[in-house]
Amino acid sequence: MSDGKWRVTASRYIHKDRWISLRADDCVTDEGAVVAPYYVLEYRDWVELIALDADNNVLLVRQYRHGLGDISTELPAGGMDPGETDPIAAAARELLEETGFTGTFSLVGESRPNAGTHSNRTHIVLARDVVRVAEPKDDPTERIETLWVSTAEAIRMALAGELTVGMQTSALLRGLAAAGVARIEPV
Repeated sequence: MSDGKWRVTASRYIHKDRWISLRADDCVTDEGAVVAPYYVLEYRDWVELIALDADNNVLLVRQYRHGLGDISTELPAGGMDPGETDPIAAAARELLEETGFTGTFSLVGESRPNAGTHSNRTHIVLARDVVRVAEPKDDPTERIETLWVSTAEAIRMALAGELTVGMQTSALLRGLAAAGVARIEPV
């Protein structure tokens, strides 16, 4: 019986730098069909934070995103640095650098940004009792504005498409459910 997985017969890098790698694989499906090349984007793992204050308000960030060409409203998030293996430590670093906030962190789970073409994982991290302890790191490539919204407003924004990064909608709903401040139930 077949396991459904493809076999890679050759692999080469088209582009590789510190931000992204584009790999071209020559593959054979379990039924013998040749798929060549099949492109895979290799990114570092990412962390996405659902940061809640003592009243369960949600911390959001607004910043310019060049791929969008506009300002984006998002969850605090970022790439794990080379050598980082602990998503909670990476999330704590990202939150402090981007916003100056910290809290009590726990791992909710992970997802895949795009399982068809991306090799990385997105780690969903919940931060509770978030407070500002420092000024954000001065980074001229990231001018970040923070804003607090109620849990209900964050859910409304996610469902209305006002949170620009689609995969963060899933992270937000999973994080709020894990925090016990939102309940997702079938109708």
